[in-house]
Amino acid sequence: MFDAEAVLAHYQKPVPRYTSYPTAPQFKEGVGAELFNSALANLGSTDPVSAYLHIPFCDRLCWFCGCHTKHTLKYTPIKRYIDFLVEEVNLFARKTTFKPLLGALHLGGGSPSLLKRDDLIRLRHALEGAFDFNIDTEISVEIDPSDVDQQTIDALTEFGLNRASVGVQDFHPDVQSAINRPQSFEITRDVIQQLRKAGVNSINIDALYGLPLQSKERLLRTIDRCVDLEPDRIALFGYAHVPWLKKRNYPATPT
Repeated sequence: MFDAEAVLAHYQKPVPRYTSYPTAPQFKEGVGAELFNSALANLGSTDPVSAYLHIPFCDRLCWFCGCHTKHTLKYTPIKRYIDFLVEEVNLFARKTTFKPLLGALHLGGGSPSLLKRDDLIRLRHALEGAFDFNIDTEISVEIDPSDVDQQTIDALTEFGLNRASVGVQDFHPDVQSAINRPQSFEITRDVIQQLRKAGVNSINIDALYGLPLQSKERLLRTIDRCVDLEPDRIALFGYAHVPWLKKRNYPATPT
């Protein structure tokens, strides 16, 4: 029998963000080429690996965010970045004597849903030159519903998307205004429906607690509405106030 209290008691502790591996505490002086080459040398030909590709651009900055990203309304710097990302994947391919099995691929950001079809396709081709894909390879992409249309979904599914990580944070308009994240429930619902219609059956929703103007009641209402969307998982993160790291990290407060 499932014991919710026992599970919550066991897992109620701070852990590093699941998208980061090695996690932030492991990055220190001395971590570099030697460790990278050693890890490659010890990689078995049948060992599945996970890859994370960071797309550090957004067309609107959320004020709560502490991620490494940059605001742009032009696509040119994004395309240029993909040029370098493709070359980095190619460099990895030249360092290995075989193609490792890719168990999981995650595109995060920033807003990777900004990528255009041509860049997604050439990125996929580069990845296929470096890794072996199979039917079980999980390909997930972080999605900002306000950026997405049918063309975006078509391009992402052509890339291989089979798990979508949909950003929500909070559905209350006052909270959204305070964090510069306007996004209605209806827009989110419609994008999730389009994803499922396109064959993306694994849906993750990201939400946040501790945001400005966010009460317990507003948070619970957001979670209830997320549950209504029937995702496979809801990832609930705590807001980190780190303006000394990111100057934009200063959500509006009531006057």
